[in-house]
Amino acid sequence: MKLQKIGMRTIKTAFAVSLTIYISHLLNLDSPIFAGIAAILAMKASVSESLSIGKNRMLGTILGGIVALSFSYIAPTNILTIGIGIIIIIYICNLLGWKKSIELASIVFLSIIMNYEEGNRLNYAIARTLSTLIGLVIGTVINYFIVPPKSSNQKHIEETINKINMDFKDAIEKLIWNKECCLLDKLKESLNKLENEYAILKRDTKLIIGKKDEATKFESAFDSFENMYYHLKIISSIGKIPPMDEENRKIAEKLFDRKISPECNDNDNISIIYNYHLNRILSEMNSK
Repeated sequence: MKLQKIGMRTIKTAFAVSLTIYISHLLNLDSPIFAGIAAILAMKASVSESLSIGKNRMLGTILGGIVALSFSYIAPTNILTIGIGIIIIIYICNLLGWKKSIELASIVFLSIIMNYEEGNRLNYAIARTLSTLIGLVIGTVINYFIVPPKSSNQKHIEETINKINMDFKDAIEKLIWNKECCLLDKLKESLNKLENEYAILKRDTKLIIGKKDEATKFESAFDSFENMYYHLKIISSIGKIPPMDEENRKIAEKLFDRKISPECNDNDNISIIYNYHLNRILSEMNSK
């Protein structure tokens, strides 16, 4: 069995949990386990994601504590009230757009509603909520300041761009030489994936974690793909592929380094539309 290198994210997670539990002991919090769990949840592959989720989960933690404290005063603890409390938490989180806060808010609610000591409800709720908040803050801060994953997805974006570029090239080759329109679903799926990765990189750049040109240097490639997809989608709606005009034939021969037999162009409306959009695609490919 080949031994694998321990990643920085693993080391940072271990450090965050240890520091969180240590601080919890210093503050005499009786359940540091909740702080440790929160620190683990805050450690994400992207700092922008870590900050965003950390903020939402802090709000969710406070919500879970408030709902649990309210229920402990106004209703007896039983299966029915616990179920109602979970429904209220999930409903409020969905209403406020805190969907990634639901799990932690529910955990905080359950830990308080099922374990509080009679006569000491407020202190117990505050302690549980504070423990979770400490873990979230420490995990997020460590992920931000200690070897932040500033370009964790940069290489993957470059690989995705190269793959999409080849997919477009294959699609145009089939269109020109085989008169076949490719299925656009896979291309669109790849573009959506690239868009999500690109959005994360832009958020990281705004946090001054990555270099300023890390996101902007991919922007032209992303815009080019969107333009080619748009024109290719229009061509695919035409149906039967008409002949290619002389200008596009020369551009395609130079671009693909392959000879194309001249075709008789009818120059009707369909042919004009096809050659216009094909020209826009070839121009985009030629500009790379």
